[in-house]
Amino acid sequence: MIGHLSGKIIHQDEQSLLIDVGGVGYDVFVGNTSEAKIGEVGKAASVWVYTYVREDQLTLFGFKEQIQKKIFLVLTGINGIGPKLAMAVLSQLSPGELVDAVTLGNTKVLRGVSGVGPKMADRMVLELKDKLSGFVKSHEWAAAAGGDDLVVWRELTEALAGLGFSDTQVRNVIKLLRKELDGRKPDINELLKLALQKIRNC
Repeated sequence: MIGHLSGKIIHQDEQSLLIDVGGVGYDVFVGNTSEAKIGEVGKAASVWVYTYVREDQLTLFGFKEQIQKKIFLVLTGINGIGPKLAMAVLSQLSPGELVDAVTLGNTKVLRGVSGVGPKMADRMVLELKDKLSGFVKSHEWAAAAGGDDLVVWRELTEALAGLGFSDTQVRNVIKLLRKELDGRKPDINELLKLALQKIRNC
């Protein structure tokens, strides 16, 4: 099974790259992450790969970072999420944004992914919380997403959404506040006051 490729990008389609490795061209499906994030035609590229094999199909799914491949495997373990939908999720949400949406129960963000409806978004929140717990603990972009602080951040998310701020603004201000607080445990009133001071610039 192919797990990783290093070579030169010789062609690009809308959602795939053709990578030359030692004179052999590998057609790798990368979703909408293609050239800007993985590399340019004519340049060297290194891609983590999942080899998807069925009786009538063999597809290589490519990822710039190993964490994306790991989350892809977690996503495809959920009933109703196939490889193409898992790639759509990873194309539209960064690993940090996905963990935030799941741990904060923000189904609106998940529903923003093409192919994810209300029922699937609810299922993702329910089934991914435990499965992504290891990523929450081991990656700095999710360091404040779990534990006792989860309820406070969820309340802040709901409060800001209720005030009419966009998903992007809410995600950005939460990311900013987590960085500024640096592990300190705030209460919801302090968080909301700080968020309202900063969110219009996010």
